[in-house]
This record gives sequence, C-alpha cells and structure tokens, in this order.
Amino acid sequence: AARLEAAADRNEIKADGKDLSFITIRVTDKNGLTVPDAYNLIEFEIEGHGEIVATDNGDPTNLESFTKHKREAFSGLAFVIIRSKAGEKGPIKVTGKSDGLKEAQIVLTSK
Repeated sequence: AARLEAAADRNEIKADGKDLSFITIRVTDKNGLTVPDAYNLIEFEIEGHGEIVATDNGDPTNLESFTKHKREAFSGLAFVIIRSKAGEKGPIKVTGKSDGLKEAQIVLTSK
C-alpha cells in the first residue's frame, strides 16, 4: 500500500442541507491498483460548506458507529457520505488520511 485515492459519485450537490455525495476511498499501491488485503485505519476530515454524515467500509461484521470520522478499510475500500449545509454555497474539501500512506483529497461544490 502506498496511497489513498478518492472518487465521488457526484462532485456537485445542492446547498439545501439534504443533498448527499458518496465518496469511495481506495487503498492503492504505487501503480494505482487497489490493495485487496488492506485494512488501514482511515481518518476523514472536512472543510467548507458540508458535513460528514456517515462512514462505512462494507464489512457486515463491523459494528463501529457510522457517525465516527475514522474507519478501517475493508478489502482496501472505505467510504464517507457528505451532506451539504443548508443555504451555504461553495467548496467542500474532504481529506482521507492513514499513517504511512499518501493522503487523498477531493473537492466538491455545494450550489
């Protein structure tokens, strides 16, 4: 494992306090391939006009609270759900960090 990569299902969301974007974080090797046996702890941070609603990793046996801003990857994957803040338009920067890996950042826009 060398770095984290982030991809959003939507890069623009409505500034209505209800709209969501789902961001998938992948633990990848130096060639950009997902590391299927990676279980790194990933910490999520947010700046701007949104908030973290939930995190998950797809592991049905994981009983961690969805509201935590940290999540272990499961088979090299984790995700974070972002919600816009009502009436606040502008950028939302989401960062995923894990010890020893290059962090991932993605910027969404709340319109």
